[in-house]
Amino acid sequence: MRFRSQEREREYRARRRLVRDMLDDQVCERCHAARATEVHEVLSRARGGSILDRSNCRALCHDCHQWVTEHPADAAATGWLAHSWDQS
Repeated sequence: MRFRSQEREREYRARRRLVRDMLDDQVCERCHAARATEVHEVLSRARGGSILDRSNCRALCHDCHQWVTEHPADAAATGWLAHSWDQS
């Protein structure tokens, strides 16, 4: 098992609270039909986004989250995915 620093552990605890709050009786922000079960970051951490910034997170159903993952060009064009070079 890999060691996780105390700072990283605090970040993940805060992330779990954010996810719990965002998914509490939430409808998918993309299709507005299904129950949201996953939280998607528009700008991923690898691209400079924060997993704790609520304005960077969207509550999605599994199917919509999968669509964003499988169709990155369309997702970027419609605002569900951002690139690091798009940020100011």
